[in-house]
Amino acid sequence: MPESNDVLSQAASEERRAELRAPASTLGSVRSRLIGGTDFALLNYAPTSLYGQSRSRMLVGARISVRLATATLDAIVRGRVVRASLTGVTDGVPHYELAVSLDDAIDWSPEPAPAASSFLDAVPVAVPVAVPLATPSQAE
Repeated sequence: MPESNDVLSQAASEERRAELRAPASTLGSVRSRLIGGTDFALLNYAPTSLYGQSRSRMLVGARISVRLATATLDAIVRGRVVRASLTGVTDGVPHYELAVSLDDAIDWSPEPAPAASSFLDAVPVAVPVAVPLATPSQAE
């Protein structure tokens, strides 16, 4: 019997996430909002999931849309609530933490910066030069 408990505790302690999440602070300034609802404070993210806080109560399995705006992304993403829990009540206002599994993966990578140009990178361009024609009086 002790062996089965060891297996269960080992399985429970293993990480169940399929991908690593990154803190929202790595995105810089982030604005996020539940479509048709309240603000959604993004805490961390992965290509196929979001995790954040909201004042809106969401049921597990609910379909939601979230508006995300960062320096490199402005999109409405859709997904399904996979975890929701009441984390506290402040001045009578409930606060929930939501985990959302997204329908489509998001490319969070920043857009490539334009290459810095320098004088050495310049390509020579042929510029036509006007050459004065000799007049008959100058030719003598």
